[in-house]
Amino acid sequence: GGIESGNYDDYVTNIQCPSCDGYRLSPEPLSVFISGKHIGQITNFNIRETQNFFASLQLSQEEQKIVDKVQKNIGERLEFLQGVGLGYMTLSRRANTLSGGEAQRIRLATQIGVKLE
Repeated sequence: GGIESGNYDDYVTNIQCPSCDGYRLSPEPLSVFISGKHIGQITNFNIRETQNFFASLQLSQEEQKIVDKVQKNIGERLEFLQGVGLGYMTLSRRANTLSGGEAQRIRLATQIGVKLE
């Protein structure tokens, strides 16, 4: 054990940052709200919940013009993730916690999304 043998896990801990409340984002993105939620809160929803959140947004005509393309793109990408069976996952999930199959399905969804643009 110990550092001599290269086992650093004994010395590493995960501590929630008090300034960002563990969202791992700077104050700027955390200060922008959509329907009362900031991006950190939205990425803690699972894929299905995130789809529902964006589908149920109540926007003025002016706001809809501003976000139309972005909202469509987000919806398509979420649909791809749902379509490959990852609807239970959150977007905030750390990459190093993904199983091999989950990572492969994310790559597949990404490749499909890029080819359809």
